Amino acid sequence: MRRFPFFAGLAITLLLLSTAACSNGSGTPSSGTGGSAGGANSAGVTGSAPGGTGGNSGAVVSSGTGGAGGNPGLGGTTATISSSAPGGSGGASSGGRGGAGLGGSASAGSTAASAGASAVAGSSVPGGSGGTATGGAGLGGSASAGSAAASGGATTTSGSSSRGGSGGAAAGGTRSGGASGSGGTVGSGGRTGSGGSGGTGGAAAPPADGGPASTCGTGTTPAPNPFSCTFAWGVNGNPTSYLQFASAWAGYNIKADGTFPANGFDSGNWLKSFASTTAVPAYYAYILGYYGHANGLQDGNVNPGGPNLTNGMGPLLLGVDNAACPQGTICDQNLMVKAYAWYAAQTYAAYKKPVIWLLEGDFIQYSVEGSTSGLSYAQLGQLAAQITMAIKCNDPPAVVAQNYSTWISTSQLNSYIGEMNTAMAALGTSYDMIWTTGKGTSANAGGSETWAALHTFTGKPILVDESFGLSAAGDSWANQTADTINARIAGGVVAANITTSTPSYLQTNVTTTLAPSALSSTCP
Repeated sequence: MRRFPFFAGLAITLLLLSTAACSNGSGTPSSGTGGSAGGANSAGVTGSAPGGTGGNSGAVVSSGTGGAGGNPGLGGTTATISSSAPGGSGGASSGGRGGAGLGGSASAGSTAASAGASAVAGSSVPGGSGGTATGGAGLGGSASAGSAAASGGATTTSGSSSRGGSGGAAAGGTRSGGASGSGGTVGSGGRTGSGGSGGTGGAAAPPADGGPASTCGTGTTPAPNPFSCTFAWGVNGNPTSYLQFASAWAGYNIKADGTFPANGFDSGNWLKSFASTTAVPAYYAYILGYYGHANGLQDGNVNPGGPNLTNGMGPLLLGVDNAACPQGTICDQNLMVKAYAWYAAQTYAAYKKPVIWLLEGDFIQYSVEGSTSGLSYAQLGQLAAQITMAIKCNDPPAVVAQNYSTWISTSQLNSYIGEMNTAMAALGTSYDMIWTTGKGTSANAGGSETWAALHTFTGKPILVDESFGLSAAGDSWANQTADTINARIAGGVVAANITTSTPSYLQTNVTTTLAPSALSSTCP
């Protein structure tokens, strides 16, 4: 990275939960055996027995067997068939892949008495419930067989179709819908039973052990602007009553193996300081950068001639970090994606309201634009999308902002954002904002783009800061006129973070002439 200071990692023992973005659980339960049906009454209705309930087990699932139908009644004009037995329930599991309860068998139709009216086929059997597990689908009940026609009687009616079973409740896995019920069996001279309806998808379980929820529900619609339609002012530090947000660096204690120390969530106390305020927390999420530091790679502007993040992170990200993924593809098992998943889960456990994630300053430096050993634009887009999904799966209210580096050209920006958008769409997710460094006094976004052009091209609202460390600039936002800030708002800027030393005039200016209520709306 070109402009961020070096932060030493903390040498503490870590537990990183292995669950990654939208990963599945393991272990499967077994299910019980259905009960037997009751015996027949003379010229009466036969009994039925419910299916057995699945036992709690770690073994592979076997299906519960439905109760058997009773014997037909004797004599009479028409014998009434037995009721069907409900399917056995799938076994319960913790994080496992559930087995399906098998639907009960329908009772056979009664044989009619001589010269009697037609027998009525057995009614349909509901599908067994899916096991409580990772997306286990309930199996539809089998349809009843059509009754045989009575001697001299009318045509029998075929059995009704069975219903699809319900999908099992997920525990950290992906939902799958229940299997469709099979169609009714054709009765003698009767009609074909209709197909069963599809099962209901299992409910998603909350994240466990830092792993992502089974269904993230993010979609490609960006999260709402956390500041609504008003311009926002912030500082780097603790929340202040007259400002709309505050920022802090996150993830600095990640270790060289990509994990965090035990009790290593470094933002918990800081997040608690927002509990009684209306301010929004914003992370400078620099987990990849700090991971590089832990592996001997400094920021590019600190060590330009030696091992640094620009020339050393590509081999790390595609090597040991990506060992569990298909070669050359960044997947949800990449160590850095899993690190973000863990950090997001800790964030949501501590704070249930929106947190802005200002991701990885100079993120493009990890690509071929930084070094010939860097990631391709497609791989960089995959990494951005997987990190975004990991955050949103584990911190549902999160607002994710991708970085624009002011030193890149328009063609580089096109490739960078284009491949990122492609990868986001493929995963069914979206980032929500762009963040960068720039001056409030200029219509130029700091590189080859204007604020308006950057906003139009990305379609995202822009949060701007004044940088840090060696590249920090003096304040050029909170000391301007309302007309100047309104011009930046017209270009898509919705917030300014005063990251230099807090100016003495800040509170006065942002509560009077530059108060959000005195500025233009940021909504289109």
